Amino acid sequence: MLMIRLASTVVAATLGMFAIATPSFADDSAASAAPFSLVVMDPLAAPLSCPCVEGYAQRKYEVLAKHLEETLGQPVQVTFAESLEKALAKDSCDHADLVIGKDSVVRAEAGVVGGRVTAVARLTDQQGAATQTGLFVVRSADSAKTLADLSGYRILYGPPECEEKFGAPRALLTESGITVTPAEQAETTSACSDGACKIIEWGESQQAAAVISSYAAPLLEGCGTIDKGDLRVVAESAPVPFITAFVTDRVPKDVAVMLRSALLDAAAYPELLMALESMQGFVDLDDDYLRDYGRRTEAKPNAEELEETSAAPPDAAAWGDFHGPNRNGRVAWLPAELFAKPEVIWQTPLLFPGMGGVAANDRVVLFGDRDPTNNLDAWRCLDAADGSELWTVETPALGKLDYDNQPRATPVIDGNRAFLLGAFGDLLAVDLATGDVLWQVNLRQTFGAEVDLVWGICATPLLVDGALIVTPGAPDASLAALDAETGQPLWQSPGPAHAYASPVLATLGGRRQIVACDREGLGGWDPATGQRLWTLTPPTSGGFNVPTPLVVGDQLLIVGEINGARLHRFGDDGVIDPNPTAIYRKLKPDMSSPVAVGGRVLCCSDQIYCLDAATLAEVWIGGRRDFPSDAPLLATKDRVLTVAKGGELLLLDPLAKKFTVVSRLMPFADAPDVQLFGCPALVGDKLYLRGTDSLVCLSLATNASG
Repeated sequence: MLMIRLASTVVAATLGMFAIATPSFADDSAASAAPFSLVVMDPLAAPLSCPCVEGYAQRKYEVLAKHLEETLGQPVQVTFAESLEKALAKDSCDHADLVIGKDSVVRAEAGVVGGRVTAVARLTDQQGAATQTGLFVVRSADSAKTLADLSGYRILYGPPECEEKFGAPRALLTESGITVTPAEQAETTSACSDGACKIIEWGESQQAAAVISSYAAPLLEGCGTIDKGDLRVVAESAPVPFITAFVTDRVPKDVAVMLRSALLDAAAYPELLMALESMQGFVDLDDDYLRDYGRRTEAKPNAEELEETSAAPPDAAAWGDFHGPNRNGRVAWLPAELFAKPEVIWQTPLLFPGMGGVAANDRVVLFGDRDPTNNLDAWRCLDAADGSELWTVETPALGKLDYDNQPRATPVIDGNRAFLLGAFGDLLAVDLATGDVLWQVNLRQTFGAEVDLVWGICATPLLVDGALIVTPGAPDASLAALDAETGQPLWQSPGPAHAYASPVLATLGGRRQIVACDREGLGGWDPATGQRLWTLTPPTSGGFNVPTPLVVGDQLLIVGEINGARLHRFGDDGVIDPNPTAIYRKLKPDMSSPVAVGGRVLCCSDQIYCLDAATLAEVWIGGRRDFPSDAPLLATKDRVLTVAKGGELLLLDPLAKKFTVVSRLMPFADAPDVQLFGCPALVGDKLYLRGTDSLVCLSLATNASG
């Protein structure tokens, strides 16, 4: 038996409820009438390089273009060229809005686009660096061993616009007391391969050295331009910026801010990191960069020109899944600090304390509750503007679970529909506008699960390629896939009983796969077929597997209450290496899932742990006994929002040298004993936070006291 309660306002609301507002260029901008143009001059982009070194110099910027299309709401045209002049000479490219390439080269060519260019972000490489250097190389048989030995040598530099091959090495020679020829008389070659081949060709007839880019060194041997061992590095210049993203004057400031935010958020998308061959994606411009290079090519650094609106929240984006849109706690925006008295937009009472997370978009807020008799799951949909009820779907859910019977899983919003999973295995697909049930199945009955529930089914279904990935925990269906349109089974994979962590989609070892927990450990599955790719059994058994694993670069971070934190790499076949690359045993969370930010990972276990993302070395620990075991963490590139005991919101600086609370506030001041289990939802600047007795909508961008 299933019942739907429809609020009186819903009929009027549904007509225009789900129109999607997409950002657009200002009407008076020249860019408004033309497609958005991305010009890529990165020498490591696949069309500008060669596939001679596996996994290197094959950056796929088409994947980034798709990411930007979602932000802009319009197509992005990608043009690959060695220079801006060559790009604009192509029939398919008559303008440039965003240019990504060597920092010094783009700056040197800025005039070609008919105005100035403004730096917005820098791309990191596979080691996390955003810089490159110039390498002084000589023949292996040459007698030169150090930079000082190059005095009197014939030196072949790169073009003047290539800072790493011209300006930086010449500065190093000057600082070392070696006389250099005037810039206009310097001997240059257009490519690293040209200089390298020339000094090899000259042999002993010339005392000569060439300067090559550090990024190009692997390609010279990999492509067969030179033989292995032909050259030897004798000195290296100071690092200079490598790949930088610039917006042109065509782009309005508000769109530039959106682009910058989208680039900086690349670290939250593992597939994008893989495509860009990057450890951390794009990073912000630091103080040293701004001091030495500025944002704009023809003006002194002026942070206000771009930053005047960057502190504002982005346009509202959907939060329709567990722990954020990508299940990793990353968000597009958090405030620089919290107001002591934020604006409470609305607050609505709850029938029961909630364990499931909140899902929301700019129109609706969706969460699981119970009816007054505690015999029915009550899925409630509220108007995001004022908290009024739009509809409620109730379905019988009888039994007794530890921590009561309310739904644990977060609703999944997908366009105009939502997927709702109760703790007893009842899975519903509903029309988001009306609450009408499209289909319904019980996972335990469908797949024959026999194990007692104890804590219920907690894992939020994962939507992948039109399939819902679920965790029935049955002997023949430890993991299963349902058709999202019909609810019919697509495949099922045998294995142990269900665990409580939510599955994630990741590309690891070059293979796209589902990563999910079961009662005995962790595994990887092929999304299309359900084939189990690998199994990882923890060193010590008995864990409940509640925290959700986190992709960090090209590795997987696993945390739990028994085995601590473990970081694992993957082979080229997409199979996990059972031997961790790093271990940190002190972090043992019962429920809290980690987040990654700025080369660090943070997680909560009665206090906040901050670890180095590459080594799991302890950076700092703080807030002892201030946090519940399930404290959620939401992160941007420089802020983390979490919930301490009593429902207190804390805004942290994750990049500080020690535990640093930037600001805090008490949204439930009238209920100091409030306890939170589910993850809040952040849509634009609106935070939907679930307490013991009520759900509150706060604006993190405005102050109630003015």
